[in-house]
Amino acid sequence: MISKVKNKIEFVIPLVILLVVFVILTVSLMSIKYSKIQSLEEIEEHIILATKLSKLLHETQTERGVSIGFISSKGIKFKDDIAPQREKTDRKAKELHRFIKTVNIDNPNIANALSGAIKEIDKISIIREKIDKLNISTKDAINVYIGINETILLTIVEISKISQFPVISQNIIAYSNFLYYKENAGIERSVGTAIISNKAPKQMEIIHLNTIMVKQVIYRKMFLKYISDRSKLYSEKAYEEKHLRNIDNMRTMMLSGNILAISHLSTDFWFDNITKKINRLKEIDKHISDNILVYIKKELSSVKWNLFLFILFNIASVIIFVSMILLISHLMKSEKRLKKLIDKYIIISTTDKKGIITDASEAFCKMSEYTKKELIGKPHNIIRHPDMPSEAFATMWKTIKQGKVWNGTVKNLKKDGGYYWVEAHIEPLFDKKREIDSFIAIRLDITSKKDLEEAVEKNRQHQLHMLQQSRLAQMGEMISMIAHQWRQPLNNLSLLMNTVVLRYAKDKLSDTIIANFEKNSNIQIQGMSRTIDDFRDFFKPEKEKIDFCVNDSIIDTLSMLNPVFQQYNIFIEFDKKQKLCSNGYPHELGQALINIINNSKDALIENDIKDKSLEITLEKIDKKIVIKVRDNAGGIKDSIINKIFDPYFSTKQESNGTGLGLYMTKLIIEEHMGGYIKAQNTQNGAVFEIGINNIDG
Repeated sequence: MISKVKNKIEFVIPLVILLVVFVILTVSLMSIKYSKIQSLEEIEEHIILATKLSKLLHETQTERGVSIGFISSKGIKFKDDIAPQREKTDRKAKELHRFIKTVNIDNPNIANALSGAIKEIDKISIIREKIDKLNISTKDAINVYIGINETILLTIVEISKISQFPVISQNIIAYSNFLYYKENAGIERSVGTAIISNKAPKQMEIIHLNTIMVKQVIYRKMFLKYISDRSKLYSEKAYEEKHLRNIDNMRTMMLSGNILAISHLSTDFWFDNITKKINRLKEIDKHISDNILVYIKKELSSVKWNLFLFILFNIASVIIFVSMILLISHLMKSEKRLKKLIDKYIIISTTDKKGIITDASEAFCKMSEYTKKELIGKPHNIIRHPDMPSEAFATMWKTIKQGKVWNGTVKNLKKDGGYYWVEAHIEPLFDKKREIDSFIAIRLDITSKKDLEEAVEKNRQHQLHMLQQSRLAQMGEMISMIAHQWRQPLNNLSLLMNTVVLRYAKDKLSDTIIANFEKNSNIQIQGMSRTIDDFRDFFKPEKEKIDFCVNDSIIDTLSMLNPVFQQYNIFIEFDKKQKLCSNGYPHELGQALINIINNSKDALIENDIKDKSLEITLEKIDKKIVIKVRDNAGGIKDSIINKIFDPYFSTKQESNGTGLGLYMTKLIIEEHMGGYIKAQNTQNGAVFEIGINNIDG
């Protein structure tokens, strides 16, 4: 009893340790994933902050441009634009203040940069007073606004440093470079406005303008280097050539330093064109920031979903694990029952070092059809099948005697001479001295694989059944066509018989009349007999491929179908001049054509086409003979055109079709003739295309 308790404790303790380790690892991984979510949420907040800063930046840039125009023109121009623009700037500043109150910025670098930016923004009222009194130079005004905007941009740069996700980091870096590019475009607007307003620019102003242009080129290149392909494509298409040409032309004049040329430039024209460029940059700004936020939300959603699945999986794992412990504990308490289950359902045997069977499970006995008494004490080769090579067993014995595990497939012999297949796992058992004491073999019955072979055979029989169904359907078609061919001869015979009966009734039956009756009757009967022979030969199975004229095969087919065409007023057109030869089964090709033509006939009748027509063409394309059958029945529905060659697929009522006609046609053309068949719709109807080999190359 003490030993059993000890064994149970020895078994349970490792499982409990394993469960604890699993829980620790799970909590650790969950913590990592949760940290990733927190990081993404933090990045999302900071990107939103960056967009708020960017919107404020755009307004300060515009305010700078308007202010410089106002100062440069001595208060004449842009006087009416200053107040509305300042309201926009203040509105964006208030939005930024409100947003900052809703978020918690833990990163000290971002917090310090933001604090500096807020202080600079709050000082904007001082410069506005000086601008209103025209008490500041354009240069100083530009520098003050540059200083304000620089603090805003530095905050965005600090935001770009926090991401630990490569794609997000790359896009934020691109975004910050873009904002610097946009800021320099705004500076260019102010500097250019000042140069044009002054009419006589200083050399340093021109150098400053050139420096700003160079910075724009550098920042734009850096932006395009890091931005995603989608945003790059959007930004490349963003500019209007007309505005860019206007800006470039005015830049050239300003950089030339030619006072006369500059004096002809319009401040309003310059301001309008470059503002349109900057406004377009604002749209790109929004596009980029929106894309970054969309990516973050998508990534955040993915991480949250993964965390949910991870938690769900681990809860399930813990439940399963605990359930396994409880189950195993229960099984340990029911050791006798467990042994009985193993004995009943698992094919196990043990042998001594010499291969003498020492024990065998009930499942082993059932499979081999020996009793346990008959097996124990006998060499294991009692179930060895003569089909198994001796080399396989030699390898097996060599492996397990070395203390290794052997796995393999074995064919065993039953007591009644039958056989069964198993996947065998044989390994040595060791004593306390780590010496081989015995061997245990665990097997998996794989005889059920024979069921698969049975299924394959059933499938083959099913194919034969479908073929038989198709043949029966063709037999029905044949009988129908014979009936059409016989209708006229039977009418003629009926008329001849009626003539004889009338002559007999009037007592005017002469030898001449009898002779004519016999002669004409024989002609009609012989014609009917030939019809039987023609159809019998046409539908006779062909054992060997032969060379044949495709043109003749089509003509023979059409001649049998001609009465049907006449009955339903179907006009058929076929160019009989083309002579092309193939190698195969001409009658089977004819049967395939009958299936296609009958389908077209049924469609023409069902759709009540007024001028029913069929067109058959024969041509050589590359090394193939291509037969095309066109009708004007309106075509095949798009929803079913890919299914028409499937077995048992039919659009007709059950009594009117088996759904095997086109399937067997495909089988004949592709497998028997080595060709292809396809169907498609034209403007007026369907066209079936058959391609078979051309023996003339």
